[in-house]
Amino acid sequence: MDIQLEPLSDAIRKEDLRPYSSLLFTIYQDQDAFSIEACFDEGALVLGRENPYVICGAASPWKKVEKAVGKALAKLIKSNSSSYSHFDSIAYGFADGDLNYIRKPRKKKDDALLKGGKKETVHFTSEDFKDFTPAKLKAWLTVYLKAEANEKSWKEWFTLKFETLSEEQLQYWREFLASNFDYEKYHSDK
Repeated sequence: MDIQLEPLSDAIRKEDLRPYSSLLFTIYQDQDAFSIEACFDEGALVLGRENPYVICGAASPWKKVEKAVGKALAKLIKSNSSSYSHFDSIAYGFADGDLNYIRKPRKKKDDALLKGGKKETVHFTSEDFKDFTPAKLKAWLTVYLKAEANEKSWKEWFTLKFETLSEEQLQYWREFLASNFDYEKYHSDK
């Protein structure tokens, strides 16, 4: 499926994006086509609201369009990383649907709120590792994997070239790290 993001991308490049910290790409469907708009900081700037950018015809199922848009946006953001690096949050989705995050806003784990004078226990999920580069994910596996999980699996993951893994394979290792994370080691390093 060919998703046409060039006109929207050109419009975004013409704007000074530095004042904004969040970006939401909203997808719309009508009888003839799927279209998209870019909304910065909850409406402080919207590109395509009056004339949404057509991204493809209406013949494809919406789920396939949503998935293809996610891939196309991730590619666009990666190829223009300097323009998008300052955003705390980048998401996309249909106007009446769930958000899909390319970059999810997160609270710093070390800044957990104090309750009753004690720091809250924080647990990582695979989503917390989503923005890690493949090299950083492998480094965290090396450092923060529980000893027993490391002993059982190090031959499997240590020799892998993480930069060549598919998104599904990287997701497996994110989930593996989240399930076998050594919090004692993590907190002793802080």
